[in-house]
Order: sequence, then structure tokens, then C-alpha cells
Amino acid sequence: MNRARLKAVMPLLIGVAAMAAVLGVLATGPLAVTPAALFSALFGRGSAEAELALALRAPRLLAALMTGAGLAGAGAGFQILFRNPLVAPDLLGVSSGAGLGAALALLFGAGILGVQGAAFVGGLAAATLALGCAGLARAVDARLALVLCGLVAGALASAGLGLVVVIAEPYSQLPAVTYWLLGSFTRATLSEALIALVPTAVGAAVLLWLGFRLDVLSLGDEQARSLGLPAGRLRLLAIAAATLMTSAAVAVAGVVGWIGLLAPHAARRLVGERAGRLIPAAMATGAVLALVIDRLSTAFGPAEIPAGLLAAAVGAPAFLWLFVVSSRRRP
Repeated sequence: MNRARLKAVMPLLIGVAAMAAVLGVLATGPLAVTPAALFSALFGRGSAEAELALALRAPRLLAALMTGAGLAGAGAGFQILFRNPLVAPDLLGVSSGAGLGAALALLFGAGILGVQGAAFVGGLAAATLALGCAGLARAVDARLALVLCGLVAGALASAGLGLVVVIAEPYSQLPAVTYWLLGSFTRATLSEALIALVPTAVGAAVLLWLGFRLDVLSLGDEQARSLGLPAGRLRLLAIAAATLMTSAAVAVAGVVGWIGLLAPHAARRLVGERAGRLIPAAMATGAVLALVIDRLSTAFGPAEIPAGLLAAAVGAPAFLWLFVVSSRRRP
């Protein structure tokens, strides 16, 4: 098999690896059951142990898969759109903005749909602020300006999150908000994960439909207009789709960073730069990474480590390495 064909089938191979990881998570641990027993339990014909393992682990597993895939797909979309390998929902402030919106919704006792909507509005506002700031700056290095403005938007959203923590009722609201801000898949219910799956699927479908249009947009607006593409509307559509995926992940799992930055880079080394291959490969890679982080969170004793802390512990050093490598490659 030549290299081009290998890249073409690589997203499928990564997806198969993700499914194998799912089976591995379900079939190991205190309630270890075989994949065959789990398959039978899906149709109500499994053993009591298999049905219990499925009932206890399915919501958390689905939340981890959806969160990893959504953040990675959004990160890949942002990186292609802005021609910047250092762009991610975290660095554009989208994750923090979505977190602020969701935290406010939680503070006022909103349900899952209200949390989803507030997270989307908050993430979109943060992305708009970062893009507007970078556009007004007119810096020589547009990529660096976008990252810096994203950090500013994220800092403002983080300040708002701190204010929510201060005014939250200390006994009934504060523990839930604080634990949610650290990022975790523990408290996700099956209904919440399924509801969050809808905006994630819609956002992914939009990005995949854009496909080659994202590749053209990455060449610049002038190139897109010369081919008859409405660059401005397509760009806004892509930003909205990526923000929708990010907000869905934040609403169900809290603030889990760095997956949207690292997974697209790993997928890019396997499948190349084309959006039609990179986005699904990044989503599968992100799902596997989220599963690994979730399993590690319970591997160090009875006290569970929040997934957001583990993701940051891995992602921050990796980001520094990527930043240094990217800087040295510039002409």
C-alpha cells in the first residue's frame, strides 16, 4: 500500500483503534467482562455483571468520547481556518467563554439545554472578542496576535468564572460549580451525554460538509473569492460549528483543555493537512486521548483526579514544545 492510500484509510484505522479502546475500557477494571458479554448486554441478554458494567460505565464513556471528539474536531477546524497550528478552543478563549456561560447557567439552576445554550453563547462571544482584537491590532505576525488576543479573551472569561465561584452559595452551588470547572466525566448522565451528542454531531457534519472549502479558505479570502466562494459567510459558519462542538463538550464535562490542540497535531502527522481527512482523524484521536485521560484519572488511588488537571499536566509541556518547533520553522 503506497503512502497516499495509507493516508486515505488512516482515519478509518484510527476509528477502529478508538473502538478497540472503548471495548478495552468497558472490559477491564473492577467489573471486568468480555466484549461478547457486553455485546449481549446491549440487547438485554447479557449477564448481570455485564449489564451492571454497561449501566455504570456507558454514560461516562459516552461523555469522554463525545468530549474528546468534539474538542479535537473543533481544534482541527480552527487550525485549518486560521492557518495557525497553535490555535485551539483553549487558546482562542472559546473553552473559557463556554465555561463562563455554562457556569452562569448552573448558578441560576438551568437544565442541560439551558447550560448548552449558555455555553454556546459564551464560547461564541469569546471567539468574537479574540478575532476582533486580532483584526484591530494589525500586527506583523497575525498568528501570534491571534494567540495573544485569545489568551486575553480567555483571561477575561476566567475572571468571570472566578466571580461565579465567589458569589455561588457555598454549600449547595459552590461544590458542584468548582468540581465542574476542574473538568470530569464522573457526573455525566446518559441523558446529558446523548443531548450533548446532538450539537457535537451537527458541528462535525457542518465542518465535514465544508471540507475542501476550508482548504480553500486556508489559502486566504482572495483565493476563495476567485473560486466563487463566499469567504465571509463560510468563515462564520465554520467558527459557529467549531464553537458549537466546544460548547457541547464543556457543558457535559466541564473545562477539559489541551485536547483540541494536541489531537489535531497527532492526526496531521498521520493523514496530512486536507480537511476531509484531518477532521475525522482528529476527532477519533481526541476520543482516544479523552479515554486515556479518563482512565488515568482513576488509576492513582481511590481519590479521582479531575480530567482537566491531567489534560493540563500533559498538554502544557506539549504546547511549549509545539510553540518552539513552530517558531524555529518560520522563515
